[in-house]
Amino acid sequence: MIRKSSDLVLNNLLDLIMSGAVQPGAKLLPAETLAKSLKVSVTSAREAVQNLATIGLVQIIHGRGIFVTEGRPIIEELLEARRAVEPFGAAMAAERIDNETLSEMRYLVDEMDKSIEKGNTDLFNEYDYQFHILMGKAAGNRFIFKTLLNIRDLLKYQVSAVNAIPSLLKASVVRHRQIFEAISGRKPELARQLMEQHITEAVEFWKKNQPVTEHQPVPIIQEVAE
Repeated sequence: MIRKSSDLVLNNLLDLIMSGAVQPGAKLLPAETLAKSLKVSVTSAREAVQNLATIGLVQIIHGRGIFVTEGRPIIEELLEARRAVEPFGAAMAAERIDNETLSEMRYLVDEMDKSIEKGNTDLFNEYDYQFHILMGKAAGNRFIFKTLLNIRDLLKYQVSAVNAIPSLLKASVVRHRQIFEAISGRKPELARQLMEQHITEAVEFWKKNQPVTEHQPVPIIQEVAE
């Protein structure tokens, strides 16, 4: 799977912000300079910065620059929102999902398993993320679906952070398959409980672990004159 350059830039910036290497209040380099530092196009750098602004991690102040506004706590808020929305979404999906979407969901879980055998964590993360988006769509409620779409960049990052420990991937597949089987078996309450447990596990992981970046350090901060 070929990842978009803007996604790579976004993940690099997210790693630095979430790890605390870049603190709230820091001024990022202009998109043009970021593009050179990260060896991507200016368009990709601008798209990544705009995505950060959309999810509230940076503020773009015209005439002044790009400033980091949030850090690690935003993921905790994301997980709180997921724990409020996704269990209910899973229950609704168990009541409303159609056979075609069930087949798609089964495919995603199977591919998660295969990606472990291939040693491809990027693929695993993508299928994991798509599973949750598809579940939101299957809930048949446009607001649940749009909520997940609106947080998709942070959701992708948080999923990747949790899946950074290879020994946990098999357990994740088991949990996703359990959720799928509850949905396919039309068992709303079981689907709700399993999804809530799944996200609670992610919350506990996030509390205990700092994100680990595999990216090379790059200059992204601009010195601000006092």
